[in-house]
Amino acid sequence: MKGLLSLTARLSIVFGLTMLGIWILVSVLLLHALGHHFDKQDDTEITGKLQLATNFLSAHIESGAQDWSSLNHQLNDALLGHHSLYILILDPQSQVLADIHPPGSAQPGMASGNGGWGLAPGSIENWSERGTVFRSITEQWVPEGTGKQADLPPYFLVRATIDTSYHQHFINEIKNGLYWFTLGIGLISLFLGWIASRIGLKPLRELTSVSKNVTASQLNQRLSLDHAPSELYAPIKAFNTMLDRLEASFQRLSEFSSDIAHELRTPVNSLMMQTQVALAQPRDAEDYKEVLYANLETAERLARMIGEMLFLAKSEQGQLAMQREPLELADELDELLEFFEPLASEKQVRLQRQGSANLLGDRSMLQRAFSNLLTNAIRYTPTQGEVHISVCSDSKGTTVKVANPGPAIPPEQWPRLFDRFYRADSARQSVTEGTGLGLAIAKAIIDAHDGSLSVHSNKQETCFTAHFARTGPLTTIE
Repeated sequence: MKGLLSLTARLSIVFGLTMLGIWILVSVLLLHALGHHFDKQDDTEITGKLQLATNFLSAHIESGAQDWSSLNHQLNDALLGHHSLYILILDPQSQVLADIHPPGSAQPGMASGNGGWGLAPGSIENWSERGTVFRSITEQWVPEGTGKQADLPPYFLVRATIDTSYHQHFINEIKNGLYWFTLGIGLISLFLGWIASRIGLKPLRELTSVSKNVTASQLNQRLSLDHAPSELYAPIKAFNTMLDRLEASFQRLSEFSSDIAHELRTPVNSLMMQTQVALAQPRDAEDYKEVLYANLETAERLARMIGEMLFLAKSEQGQLAMQREPLELADELDELLEFFEPLASEKQVRLQRQGSANLLGDRSMLQRAFSNLLTNAIRYTPTQGEVHISVCSDSKGTTVKVANPGPAIPPEQWPRLFDRFYRADSARQSVTEGTGLGLAIAKAIIDAHDGSLSVHSNKQETCFTAHFARTGPLTTIE
């Protein structure tokens, strides 16, 4: 994976290639425009010289001169100083009547046959000869009258040729300059792309730096959203949200570790103290039996606490094995009320249920959840009080409420009531006999059934509400 290009390098290359492609396209269009411009310029010059040659030819025929060399001298004098221009006049038998060319050079195209005998009238020709590019236009000129010459041919072929070396040299210099300039543009584009990528990807580097500094003891690192680009706003916000969740989770884990150490320390110390007292001096069998019973009770409480902690761990990992079946909540709750009736009678608390509904769920788990809610309600209900259970069902789902009178719980403590080992206040702590995991287990079970558990408390009563979303046909029994 280390061989892969970095995102900065990729963006730099893409930026450089894009700029290079645009410049190459501009260069091609520029060269094409220059070539077209020079072609038109050459055509204009060639056409003018053709007109000049036909005028001299017409004047020569009108004068009745028999010697074509005079025409050759006239054209040479007229084109004196035009070192890149060639004029060729032929009769229908391809006999040369006039051949005008710069000194020291020959008429182009005659040896190669590209523009020699058999010229095509009206054609524009381009060819290269000995490294020189030529452009020519050939016209067929028909004299208007015979003049003073009786043997005048019916037409003449007049070709004007121009040496385009000067233009081609200029275009080649432009091409050479564009080549080196393109190379420079490519390097500059890569450099500018690298700078732009470094600036644009700065938030990602900050994200990496923050990620490296995040540890279990330093979860307060956050990325600023003030100057974040729109493309990175959502990832940075998600990263900060993730850190918020991690910080909250580590905080709960730290509190849980502290709470569990505190909760386990008391029974373990009790076991050690009772055992040390029993071993301090010889005792009879009844005394040892009493100590063993006390140790057994403490060990059972420890085992129950450990089992409940394992249950919560499985629920958080989504590993609870549930066997859902249709349940009649009235029957299930009545069975629980009958089970808790002795405990309620001992505390002089009345139990009442109202309403019913069908629910698809795991029977043993739901009984465990409602048992924990009932245990909690009976525990904190004052003497002569009443625990009220109401069940109702509507289009949104099924709701079970467990309400009891008792001390009001401050609203800021409501969300934490379902934390492990959390108790609202010291007054409640003094009467608590459980493990402190009952409400956490109840919430875990109800959450596993795609439900929710909430609490509301005031001076009149404390009410726990379990709501299950509707998953089947509505069935309500009143």
